[in-house]
Amino acid sequence: MKRLILTMSVLVAALTMSAQDEVLQKYSDMGDMNTTVVTKRMLKNLPLEQFNLPYLSDLIDRIDNMKILVSRGDKAGKALGTKLPGQLSGKGFKTVLTTKKDGSDITVMQSKKDPNSVVILMYKKPQAIAASLKGDFSDIEDWKFGEEE
Repeated sequence: MKRLILTMSVLVAALTMSAQDEVLQKYSDMGDMNTTVVTKRMLKNLPLEQFNLPYLSDLIDRIDNMKILVSRGDKAGKALGTKLPGQLSGKGFKTVLTTKKDGSDITVMQSKKDPNSVVILMYKKPQAIAASLKGDFSDIEDWKFGEEE
C-alpha cells in the first residue's frame, strides 16, 4: 500500500511539473529565444546580475534548479510577455505578485498543485525574461519582495 501511495505521489508530481515545462518548452522551441538551465551547484558560480531579473536574489537560497528563457526577438518577447501568464493560470498557477519596476511589468506566479514551482516573468516591450524555479517556496505569499522586513 505504501508503495502505491508513493508511486501515485511521484506520478502526480511529474504531471504537475510537466504542465509547467510543457508551456515553457513551447517558447524554448521558438527560434528567437535563449534558454539556460541552472542547477543548485551552478548557482554559486553564476553572477545573477547577468539575468537582470528582479526578485531572483530574494529567492536564490531556496532554488534547487531553474530554467531561464530570454527573448532575442520582438515576436518571442511579445508572446512570452503577454501570453505566458494566462497559459500558466490555465495550468493551475496563481499570481503571487504583480508590479512595475524600472518600466518593466513583473509577475511572480506559483503552482497551486506544487507550491515548490514558481515562475518569474519580466516584460518590457518588446523583450521578456521568464524564470521557472523549482525549490522551497511554500511560504512565498508571506515574503516581502525587495523590501526590508
